Amino acid sequence: MTVTIDPERAVEIRPGVWWVGWPDYDAGFSNNPYLIVDGQEVVLIDPGSRLDVHWAWVKKKVESVVPIEKITMVIVHHQDPDLCAAIPLIEEAVGVNNFEIVTTERTALFIPYYGVKTEVTAIGDGEYMEIGESGRELHFITSPYLHFPGAFVTYDKKEKILFSSDIFAGFSIDWSLFANEYYMEAMKVFSQPYLSDQRPVRNFLRKVRGIEIEMICPQHGSIIPKDKVQEAIDTLWDLEVGVWE
Repeated sequence: MTVTIDPERAVEIRPGVWWVGWPDYDAGFSNNPYLIVDGQEVVLIDPGSRLDVHWAWVKKKVESVVPIEKITMVIVHHQDPDLCAAIPLIEEAVGVNNFEIVTTERTALFIPYYGVKTEVTAIGDGEYMEIGESGRELHFITSPYLHFPGAFVTYDKKEKILFSSDIFAGFSIDWSLFANEYYMEAMKVFSQPYLSDQRPVRNFLRKVRGIEIEMICPQHGSIIPKDKVQEAIDTLWDLEVGVWE
């Protein structure tokens, strides 16, 4: 699937769900914040870097859908700066404690180190939230050691999307928004050094085995559509990880 990327506009990947990221061709990977709008609920997932150029892209794309000050929730899948360093910039736009930050208890310990003043809502494995006018359910599934003890993923039950953070991510010099025929190799290049051990990988995959997934949206790399989901799961199941050469 080929999609033309406008640097100032979000891409709607499912009804009410947008990609608001940017490709970094020099580094060979993309950064993929996502936006969910459901009635008055505006959820930004892994908002990203606070570098001026990066935040300018995200902000413009969010504002092509909804004013930035309408954000009501930020979901942070782990504490790395490429996911959450931009939260203070959201505070500047929205106001401290005028939106909700959702993450695990372990990750919540690190969020204040970015200068974040907003209180954090800690969630646990298997918990979920209903949001928006539709009663959309966001389910939270912990993924310890992939690649942080407090890491987790979010499953949008309404659209059957798995927002997978660094799981299923990829490094690719021929990046496209949706996974191309080379993406499984790109995923291997990312996963082998960044995921520490096959045991937590398989434990996580067992957790999501019974979930109906029609799209995987990682934080880096390409979006994996329904026809490649099982291939991606099988590839990760068999992959030797924790390898640095």
